Amino acid sequence: MLSSDDTGHTNLVICARVRPDKESEFAHWHVRLQTAVLAAPGALSFEYRPPAPPDQEEAIALASFDTMESLRRWRHGDESRALIAQAVRLVEGGIVMQLAGQAAAGYIPQHSATELIITQIKPGKEDAYRAFAERIQKAQEAFPGYVGSFVQPPHQKEPGWTTLFRFAELLKESEDLTLGFAAQRIDTSFPGWVPTDPATGKQPGIWKTASLVLLTLFPVVVLELKFLTPHLRTLNPALGTFVGNAISVGLTTWPLMPLAVRGFHAWLFPENQPRWLVLTSPLVLLCCYVVEIALLWRLL
Repeated sequence: MLSSDDTGHTNLVICARVRPDKESEFAHWHVRLQTAVLAAPGALSFEYRPPAPPDQEEAIALASFDTMESLRRWRHGDESRALIAQAVRLVEGGIVMQLAGQAAAGYIPQHSATELIITQIKPGKEDAYRAFAERIQKAQEAFPGYVGSFVQPPHQKEPGWTTLFRFAELLKESEDLTLGFAAQRIDTSFPGWVPTDPATGKQPGIWKTASLVLLTLFPVVVLELKFLTPHLRTLNPALGTFVGNAISVGLTTWPLMPLAVRGFHAWLFPENQPRWLVLTSPLVLLCCYVVEIALLWRLL
């Protein structure tokens, strides 16, 4: 069922209930759907809203086309049929509904951390930017609280691509593809000692971060107790403790944690890393603990 909205554009809503054991596969599928739709003649924009129970049980995609004929060509094309066929095994009952409506057309993310980017693409870099936008989409989906996305290529006299996304760190990757952009920051996350994995959009487990903090902080504290604390005894205990902690935090934050993250990068971010390296990294970490304790055993 097809219809046109008030702007004269034609919208197609695709919705389905995703099987719990197929959420990861469906996430990759809808990114492929987005890429295919935006490459289709007459496509104006693509919007996606993941399930948000209990109010919304279905995953919803809204594809907007310039004319009814453009939309019909897309729906009856081989690529569209193949994508819908792929989705059948990923959803409950094998039911993928395609219907017209304006329910998702005016969707605006609310109560979320969102970045709005208007990007000018370098000539000849359009396909590379589409691939870059696909990686952004994958990163968004891994973020807890994700509520949707919107991607719109430029049309007529519009200055550039319009993209809503959540991870400002990914902007650096687009520098070789773009001439410039105008950004409106709605909210940001606070960076920590360990960065987010750009391949998955996830941060490593807290216990992994804590393990590296222990690795880097332990020798600093022991060395301070031996060489710094005797010189701070003439100070007020509160002031002396503050100075010692400030030095410990500074050394851990800047030279030591970045080195530890680099050395154990495969363990922190195992996506696409050699399996042997991921599996042996914890053993290497334990060896580092043993070496530190052995070297500092008789220091105090």
